[in-house]
Amino acid sequence: MHKTPILLILLLISFCAAAQEVLLPLSHQRVPIIDQTKETPFQEKYAVHPLSLPFFDDFSDHSGLLNPNRWSGHQALVNDGYGALPPTVGMVTLDALDSRGELYSRASTGLFQGDTLTSQPIRLDSLFSPQRRALTPADSIYLSFFFLPSGGNGDMWERLGDSPEAEDSLMLEFYNPSDSLWHLIWSTGGMTLDSLLSQTGTSWQYVLIPITDSVYLSGQFRFRFRNYCSLDATAQSGMVGNTDMWSLDYIYLNYGRSCTDNTFRDIAFVNPATSLLSRYQAMPWRQYQASEMCHDLPLTITNLYSQPLATSYQYTIFDNSGAPVHHYDGGYENTPAFFPDHTYQTVSAHASPTLSYSFPTLSDTCSFLIEHVLREGVSGDAFSSNDTLRFRQQFADYFAYDDGTAENGYGLTSTGSRMELAYGFHLNQSDTLTALDLSFNSTRGHENLAILFYLCVWTDEGGKPGALLYRDSQRRHVLFDSLNTFVRYPLEIPLALNGDIFVGFEQVGNAYINLGFDRNHDARSHTYYRTSGSWQQSILRGALLLRPRFDTPSVLAINDDARAPQLAIYPNPAHQHVTISCSSPQTIRLQLFSLQGACLLDLPCPEALDLSGYPTGLYLLRATDSSTGLQTTQKLLLR
Repeated sequence: MHKTPILLILLLISFCAAAQEVLLPLSHQRVPIIDQTKETPFQEKYAVHPLSLPFFDDFSDHSGLLNPNRWSGHQALVNDGYGALPPTVGMVTLDALDSRGELYSRASTGLFQGDTLTSQPIRLDSLFSPQRRALTPADSIYLSFFFLPSGGNGDMWERLGDSPEAEDSLMLEFYNPSDSLWHLIWSTGGMTLDSLLSQTGTSWQYVLIPITDSVYLSGQFRFRFRNYCSLDATAQSGMVGNTDMWSLDYIYLNYGRSCTDNTFRDIAFVNPATSLLSRYQAMPWRQYQASEMCHDLPLTITNLYSQPLATSYQYTIFDNSGAPVHHYDGGYENTPAFFPDHTYQTVSAHASPTLSYSFPTLSDTCSFLIEHVLREGVSGDAFSSNDTLRFRQQFADYFAYDDGTAENGYGLTSTGSRMELAYGFHLNQSDTLTALDLSFNSTRGHENLAILFYLCVWTDEGGKPGALLYRDSQRRHVLFDSLNTFVRYPLEIPLALNGDIFVGFEQVGNAYINLGFDRNHDARSHTYYRTSGSWQQSILRGALLLRPRFDTPSVLAINDDARAPQLAIYPNPAHQHVTISCSSPQTIRLQLFSLQGACLLDLPCPEALDLSGYPTGLYLLRATDSSTGLQTTQKLLLR
């Protein structure tokens, strides 16, 4: 049995047919680490009384752990990114990982059980409103849900997750208290989304199950979903991760329904809220400028009812203290019915509201909250949790294209022994790069932890990585802390930078490094790699979990004090000789530093320097005015 739990992308490049970008399903879930040996205490901690009808969860009001008021256990993952365009925002995903984010110990190349999603007990014996009475099969009780096999459709480099194979399965079971057994009610075999689309014309599939057997009409009714998986027997080291993923959404159990019950009076958001910045999910507060703001905020709004509904929309921005600083009111518009033509709201006042606000000049780390609110009519509909979206805009000390969570793992493969990965960023003003934050995925047997690499920084040359500005003198190790946690790798010496730069690493060897990859934000135009020859732009939609960190400018940063010495070096880059020009040369001392901080020269400011005895690379020239103590530092590149 052959499995393909990775998205393998062969680059169509003539110079090196062996160079590849590889994208893997994520190797862990975004939930806290929980000791599975404490199953009983966990369930007792969240014990609830049996629920009354209706039972509903569209996973829009929480993420990570399941809502314990509705579900028992903690295996499946609540998220907003594993499937495109769900019925409403949020979904739950079943896969091959335990609550620690590791492959189940029972995982094998044969079939094995993956996750289980089990409801809390539900009172299916009685109604309590408008008056108390017993439920019977004549009350027309139905359980409905939407499901989606992962994997995506279209171009391979646009896909997300791993499709279940035909021998894999998703199943629904009901618990019978009379025999204390779970009974299979519904199941489907694995499939690709492409085949599903060709058969049905839609991605998310709707299932409606009648409950007609009176043995299930008890005060302790429960239902559960389970999936069966299998691992690839041929995958290379470091490439065995998550596999065979299914997503579920809009799970609804109630009486008084019918076999034609396939619409819901529900106005809802579909996709999560987005950043208010046009390029980044987060950026350093020192680097913010008004030009970084978006012009509008794209939203996907659906109406699951059978006819158009009048809908209001507005958003509010709150500052660091929680005070509102900007409000937008989109008024009322008719939202068309989603079915049967799969139509979303297109009126720009709701679907792409303008952003006429700019953050003020920032003087410290801070954050802003944007809250989107959608309502049917005046009072809203019965499913209110999917009517509000929130996004926290962070201004700290780092740039991020990613949202902090990884749906996949990224890496390079090559027949050679050297691979480089570069990630482009733009600095609006001079700043000091002090570290790179990276989030690596855990793999089967932690096979990637033995991989070594060097942190690197490059200039920009025509939108691609250019000259090497910095490279570690010592090799670094892949480190894994916890789920979706960044590990900080400090530079050996802070680096003063400005303008367009590239940061990343040079990998030692050709093993698969498995770096976290956010599939919901597209930074491929800033992502480059090289295994031999020239740099190649990535074709994979997504954002690396790699963040450059900039701290308060150090002594190596460019001094903006008007009294600081003026220093000019030319040519730069240079080969052997450079000419020096500085203000007040009689009071200036010049020092030459390596990037490791070693002082190589210390002398009165000369008119020229002979550097023929120094190896190629990046150096720092510091001019110090002995009369004021002020300094200016500039980079010098020897070729």
